[in-house]
Amino acid sequence: MHRSDDIANLFSRFGGSVESYREIEPSYDYIEEVVAPYNLGLNTTPPMSEIPAPEPLAVSLDPQPTTLVAAEPLSVIASPSLVHAGSTPLSRLLVEIKQQRGGVSAELPVEPAVPRLKAKVIVVVSAKGGVGKSTLVAALACAIKRSGGRTLALDLDPQNALCLHLGGSEDWPGIAESDSADDSWQALIRKGFAGSRCLAYGVAGEPLRRALEQRLENDHLWLARQLARLALDEQDTVVIDTPPGATVYLAQALEIADVVLGVTLADAAAYTSLNQLDRLLAPYLQRENCAQYKVVINQLDTSRQFSLDLCEVLKKRTGHQLMGVIRQDHFISEALAYGRNPLAHTPSTRGCQDVLDLTGSLCELLMYGTQESSLS
Repeated sequence: MHRSDDIANLFSRFGGSVESYREIEPSYDYIEEVVAPYNLGLNTTPPMSEIPAPEPLAVSLDPQPTTLVAAEPLSVIASPSLVHAGSTPLSRLLVEIKQQRGGVSAELPVEPAVPRLKAKVIVVVSAKGGVGKSTLVAALACAIKRSGGRTLALDLDPQNALCLHLGGSEDWPGIAESDSADDSWQALIRKGFAGSRCLAYGVAGEPLRRALEQRLENDHLWLARQLARLALDEQDTVVIDTPPGATVYLAQALEIADVVLGVTLADAAAYTSLNQLDRLLAPYLQRENCAQYKVVINQLDTSRQFSLDLCEVLKKRTGHQLMGVIRQDHFISEALAYGRNPLAHTPSTRGCQDVLDLTGSLCELLMYGTQESSLS
């Protein structure tokens, strides 16, 4: 029996006609619940009743700049490696991306290290001029005789006077006349009194001086590199004359100093100038492995009770920082006029002997880190 016969019999039983029979394909409409688009991280705004209450805004007093992080796509937010990206510096995240892309080194640029100098460096400083600083530098350059070593006197003062105290002339070429920052100073060194060597500042006009000072301002390791090229030995000593007060020359010298020697007078302005000098040197003397700071009272007039009293006040003021007292000696002050070694007088005058005592203390300090004080 066929399917059509069954249908005909069924219609006949109910009094119907087969001709009205039609087959209809079933069709079903299913209504599916649609997930709100905002749950997928899209921009569609959710109903107001479902919006969570905003959290209180945290106000920070940290002066560091705030980093704004843009909203990430869903695939990025779900990445485990970037879950805490908001707490990581942006620079570090960028470096990590470069590493993943091409194996770029993650090392950030570092400050260049100070070139290592084997020689010991003494920097002679003062808060104000007229304290006999250049004369003292020349005397120390003649007196310091470390075993097997040489002594180099370097003039960083635009007055260019140090070479005159060592038997030279203004015609000596100097560091200010160097055409390039990479020029070696070896050819500029001249012989001075008592086997000393001198690097003059040189005669420099205003444009040349400004160009040099701008170079020093932009490169705080300029002096360190220049001296490193001279290949000085461990027994060599460099004594640097600096201009009074805060200058770019002083900043360069303090970067490489082993001993900072402050020069003052026993006069009414001495107390104030020492306070100024302390403030000037403080940023450098607070560093790790900083230079040792010592003070010298120069040109003490022992014929005046006021000078002697003020000297005692300065001794108490400086304490263990006081390295020596140099009495007024006309032979030293007149040495420049006669073009002679300030320590060449025989027998030694009192001022010359004071300089020799100071030299001995300095050498002890450079060699052992201690000084043998000659002060009573």
